[in-house]
Amino acid sequence: MKKHLFVLLFTCKLLFSYTDQDLEELWSSITDIKNPTLIEYKLIENYFKTSRPYLDNLRQRALINPGYNPRLNLILNFKLLGPHNEMPLFEKHSFNIKQHSKNRCILLFASFNGIYQDKARKLLAQLEKRGYSGHVLLRIGGFPNTENGDLTLSHIPYAFKLAFLREAKSLGYKEVLWLDTAIHPLTNLETIFQEIKKTGYFFTSVGSLQDNAENHLPEAAVALNLNTNLYPQIPHISSGILGLNMASPKAHALLDTWYEETIKVYPNVSWFPEELSLSTVAFRLNMKPYNWFGHFVCSESELGELKNRPSVILYLDSKR
Repeated sequence: MKKHLFVLLFTCKLLFSYTDQDLEELWSSITDIKNPTLIEYKLIENYFKTSRPYLDNLRQRALINPGYNPRLNLILNFKLLGPHNEMPLFEKHSFNIKQHSKNRCILLFASFNGIYQDKARKLLAQLEKRGYSGHVLLRIGGFPNTENGDLTLSHIPYAFKLAFLREAKSLGYKEVLWLDTAIHPLTNLETIFQEIKKTGYFFTSVGSLQDNAENHLPEAAVALNLNTNLYPQIPHISSGILGLNMASPKAHALLDTWYEETIKVYPNVSWFPEELSLSTVAFRLNMKPYNWFGHFVCSESELGELKNRPSVILYLDSKR
């Protein structure tokens, strides 16, 4: 037992570039990190809420600006289990599979927080209704890629997106698209998958890092070894829609480098945790957004005014 504990703690320090006493005790208490029990999931949730000293900067800033409280509360109270101790769900759905779409998938993930699982189910039904051709991987609760050890990323804010993309790659899918549960299709999304296949990725931007600088904590930039003077040059990539061609060396480089930054933890301690690290990595790899987010996405309230916006193929809801 002592030897097992030493190996696990040494691995944690070596691979993840961050540890604290509570985190070491948490991982050492889990018998099989790839197959946790209900009780072990509860221990992880408790660590989310009661520890994570690296989030103190977010806690302090939320005290100064209460407008950040909803996002902080979601980070601190991230639910792996359902309200009645429901265990995580994983489902694979296949819609209208053709030769060209047999290796593609869309990723839908919802924690057990609030209405997110209902939103994921609604999005799943919409994809089928709009004629999407391909597979859909749906996870509700738990954490993506647990079977390959990525539960060790679960305490890092919004690392579930990276983990699910890694899982899709490990399962052998080629063209992979992540959609937030607030994003809804108006078409079958073929144009996006064509771009993923051709370019190797599909990103949209929401301005530059400078445009959103007040939401990026300086400590996170330091952890990324990022000079904030570069903010005006770096597109802020929206993580609401992320596409990768897993057959592309560019996609491999992005996933590997994004993972290397994420496991340091501090690059994701910001109000746009995964987007700051993703944007920085993509910029360094010269992976440029295809277009701005609003070129493809409108708000739900704008659905009746799309005559002059033929490029819009998705809409964004405001339900949280």
